[in-house]
Amino acid sequence: MNKTALVVFPFLVMLCACSLTHPKDHLLQPGSFQPIVFKAPAPERIKLPNGMIVYLLEDHELPLINVTASIRTGSIHEPAELAGLAALTGTAMRTGGTLHMTAEEVDRRLEAMSAQLGVGLGLEQGSASLSVLKDDFEKAFSVFSAVLMQPVFEKERFEIARATMCQGLRQLPDNPQNLAFREFKKLLYAGNPRGILPTISSVERIKRADLAGFHRKFFHPENIMLAISGDFSRDSMLAHIKKEFGSCPRSSDSVTVIPPPRPLAAMQLYHLQKQLSQSTIVMGHFAPPKNHPDYFTFQVLDFIIGSGGFTSRLFSQVRTAQGLAYSVGSFYRGATDYGVFGAFCMTKADSTHRAASLILHTLGTIKKGELSEQELQWAKEAILNNFIFSFTSSAQITAQQMQLEYDGLPPDFIRTAPDKIRAVTMKDLMRVADTWLNPDRILILVIGDAEHIDVKPEAWEWGSAATIQSDIIHEKQ
Repeated sequence: MNKTALVVFPFLVMLCACSLTHPKDHLLQPGSFQPIVFKAPAPERIKLPNGMIVYLLEDHELPLINVTASIRTGSIHEPAELAGLAALTGTAMRTGGTLHMTAEEVDRRLEAMSAQLGVGLGLEQGSASLSVLKDDFEKAFSVFSAVLMQPVFEKERFEIARATMCQGLRQLPDNPQNLAFREFKKLLYAGNPRGILPTISSVERIKRADLAGFHRKFFHPENIMLAISGDFSRDSMLAHIKKEFGSCPRSSDSVTVIPPPRPLAAMQLYHLQKQLSQSTIVMGHFAPPKNHPDYFTFQVLDFIIGSGGFTSRLFSQVRTAQGLAYSVGSFYRGATDYGVFGAFCMTKADSTHRAASLILHTLGTIKKGELSEQELQWAKEAILNNFIFSFTSSAQITAQQMQLEYDGLPPDFIRTAPDKIRAVTMKDLMRVADTWLNPDRILILVIGDAEHIDVKPEAWEWGSAATIQSDIIHEKQ
């Protein structure tokens, strides 16, 4: 069994065991064992003369070195008419060759070293990674820096990447769940750059020159952070970094700060017609950001509501008790200056309204404070027990520490997280539920066939559903 399996398998067994039992079964008798104490080694932070931030953590257990880069960029910075530009840039950076190496040569060199190199540009952050054996690091790191700073986006590889993205968009309507979350995101972020999503038309408008311009605008040293861990010495690693990145010039351009999305003023209900025997329901609203004092308490609340698996409220009430869902749960993501909380459900068409009503009712009862001490203790224990699995390697620890600075969070944010979760009281939980849960100001999206839904969307008691048409479905047709 490989190392990854040895780490993951016990975690899955533990998670399943937690999920299949009642919350009260997780309550441990006082003094049964000592609380988990999280003590991760601290990476060293270094700022290079050109403005690049580097985090280093030596780990000589294995002859392996891992590099993670974070770049202040993302699709929120791309023009609306070229939606998809950021993601396409990331793909073509990896596949499109560099100033002094063809795309095929890059592939050959990495393959010869069994090195793993990836690049991706997401909504609000770009990232790149390298994993390679110690003996090949210098050569692999040279390829990594060239891919990151000197891509040329070879014409043939660019066209392949663009065609692949378009094909993925054409296939998206065939996956109702992915389609639902895409349309939900577009509606939730309406009026904000975060809600501008790629279409086939926008991707087809993108040219190679657009990729080069986007890269030139964001990829400069003071906009990049590196986290490096593994079998190396500090001084030799700094020499490698300065050799590859030290001569990269600063830029006078600054990254534009995109304002957070506006909260919803009232409930919004939307229906997207699609002839299916099942319906997909996604609903949600904004929630505490990562830097808010209620962040950790809301994590506990979300675990109780639906992200905690089989014993969460939504699963036990919507699926187990009523049999209204194939899949049901909740999600919560805290970003730098906003957060998103939501619930989802996949159900038969003829139980769509009943399932959505029960989810809203469940959120309403929790908002009113109908929570138990058993649920609180179960959620805290499960989160704390799972916490340690986020830091099973020096690479994870170093990358997490870099991410804290990227997000503008205090350096001890992760180290103090267990104590903050452990300190959550029933009073805290009830206050946060009342403050942040807003079922009367929630966005609801239903994808399904109106002819078979139990109550027609236009007759739902929360207000008639606005009928929407997905641009992806329209373009596919």
